[in-house]
Amino acid sequence: MKDIFKDIITIEGVHGVIVIAGDGQVVASEFSSGYGDEQSRLGRFDWASFAGELSGINEAEFVFDSKRLYVRKARPGYVLVLIDDLAPVSMVRLNCEILLPSLDRMKPGRKFGQIFKRRKA
Repeated sequence: MKDIFKDIITIEGVHGVIVIAGDGQVVASEFSSGYGDEQSRLGRFDWASFAGELSGINEAEFVFDSKRLYVRKARPGYVLVLIDDLAPVSMVRLNCEILLPSLDRMKPGRKFGQIFKRRKA
């Protein structure tokens, strides 16, 4: 799973990638080495409300004091990329375009379904 985010994470100034489903469930995420503790804090956010507010939006960029959040619509929901204010957004945008076909093949919750699936004897 982490291989599909490798190209985005290696861009200078990118700190993390999160994929949320339309219902707000976190489908996948990866953070750079300095932001590893963010993984444990993902469950604290109300992603369902955030995804609901994004309905109908294909692409957006939220600018904060020293960070930006790039949002891109994908088949499973939305791709969120946490970036610095000086990071090249054009590179992030290009790599998200390359990432989208991989996400289209991914189904939310599939990884857990395969683990607990009963095998027929």
